[in-house]
Amino acid sequence: MIKVARLLLAFLLLTYAKADANDSCRILLNKRVIFKGEVEQQNAVAFLTASQLKKTDLITLEYYSEDDVKGWSRTFYLDAANDKTLKTIQLNKQSGSVCFNAFALKKMIQNREPVFIYTTSLPKDKKMAARIRVRSIFVCKIEWN
Repeated sequence: MIKVARLLLAFLLLTYAKADANDSCRILLNKRVIFKGEVEQQNAVAFLTASQLKKTDLITLEYYSEDDVKGWSRTFYLDAANDKTLKTIQLNKQSGSVCFNAFALKKMIQNREPVFIYTTSLPKDKKMAARIRVRSIFVCKIEWN
């Protein structure tokens, strides 16, 4: 009986640990890491120096999902403070990396306004996607020095 109770407790702890696990993200400017951490943290901030950005600079989002399910795709949204979407980037799988030109944020850089990065995940099957409730996940906020 004690062995069964220990086994049940171990199973519950394993299940709880897996359910508590988070996805993670890295953001790079060219090849320099400007943000690294778990998603859905309200204090997640990446700082960039606006005066040093060039038209050729690339920003890379590397996203790692622990629930990497085949047949699902991920979308990233770069939003202004007023919830206006500046750029939408599609990734054909749950985990991976996408690049975009930093100059796409030109207006936000000039006004020194923060950029908020969110992500969603949906199945590629349109019928299945229609039945799923979509929730945006906060990745991080980019602020300008």
